[in-house]
Amino acid sequence: MQAQEQFSCSLREHVDKLDFLNWYRFFFIFKAALAARPETVLEIGAGSGVVKSCLLPHVKEYRTMDVNKNLAPDFLQDVREARPELDGKFDLVIIADVLEHIPFADLPRALEAIRSYLKPGGTLLATIPHRRSYFLFMTPNYVPRVAAVPTGFLSFGSFYRRFIKRKIWIDPDHCWEIGDGHIKRGDVENAIDAAGFTARSRKSLLYVDFWIVKKP
Repeated sequence: MQAQEQFSCSLREHVDKLDFLNWYRFFFIFKAALAARPETVLEIGAGSGVVKSCLLPHVKEYRTMDVNKNLAPDFLQDVREARPELDGKFDLVIIADVLEHIPFADLPRALEAIRSYLKPGGTLLATIPHRRSYFLFMTPNYVPRVAAVPTGFLSFGSFYRRFIKRKIWIDPDHCWEIGDGHIKRGDVENAIDAAGFTARSRKSLLYVDFWIVKKP
């Protein structure tokens, strides 16, 4: 899909793409958001609207930002460009599976803009795809756990692409992914730290890494 197409999808198209991977990710985002007890929330990347629907009854204000006018965001805005009138306005910012759609070189600028929207002590929840082979299992206490191995070890095709052609497949709509053979998790965490976030924690979920970080 060309960039102009993926950034102009209708809400119905986003809803049609909902699957178990999305709902699994939403579960952890929802839990972390409630734990932060925010009054004001900004979601960057409006998508299907599921996260907003779940959190809206629990907060005083919920706003959205997107480059896709078809999703009717409150702020029609590129994540890389800061919006000064929103400086320090939000307790919580959520950005799920968005940052991989911009060049990695632009990640520091995007993170700095995101940080500016948070109040001191505010929380950022971010997910970014991590190209690996995943296994979901349940503990005896019915707690879902995820195990993963680097891509290239579970099929001949993936082995050939990674070790012979030296090209790891990623979603064609993405500019990069963690584990794509170029970008590592540490590169993302260095960018998060350089943007001035603190108290960084991370979970490995299905398909994505999930960060919870704070603005000092």
